[in-house]
Amino acid sequence: MSVAPPAPSDAAVADSGPASRVDALFAGEPPPEPLPAAPRIRRLQRILAVAIPLDLLGIPCWTGVPGAILTLWAYLEADAEMARIDAGMYGGEDAARLLRLRSISTSTLYFCVVSFLLQAWLLSTSAYSGFIGSVIETLGSGFARLSGS
Repeated sequence: MSVAPPAPSDAAVADSGPASRVDALFAGEPPPEPLPAAPRIRRLQRILAVAIPLDLLGIPCWTGVPGAILTLWAYLEADAEMARIDAGMYGGEDAARLLRLRSISTSTLYFCVVSFLLQAWLLSTSAYSGFIGSVIETLGSGFARLSGS
């Protein structure tokens, strides 16, 4: 024994109009327009443009910590955008650019870890003291020539 649901009254169908029948037919509203990702992409590019040189100079010049902080910030920003990419909130090209920036920030973060390990090893040897001594000697002789001229 099955009971069928009651049919909608003619008044309810008349009040709903043709637009709501089409919405009901296609189950909702059209998808929203993709969000513009240009400001987020520019911010990530700027952060990485500062972070990567600091990371590269981290071994000889001890700028690794600020570079690593900026790199981690860029990675976390790009990783937060993954939820929006997965939800389809960005267009295909913007999503691809954000994924590329996330890949770059991930690789740079790995470089930071290797760089820190290398710096720790170099600090345990006499490499840094020899390097600093040669830099100070070079700078001292350059200043002596300038003051003697």
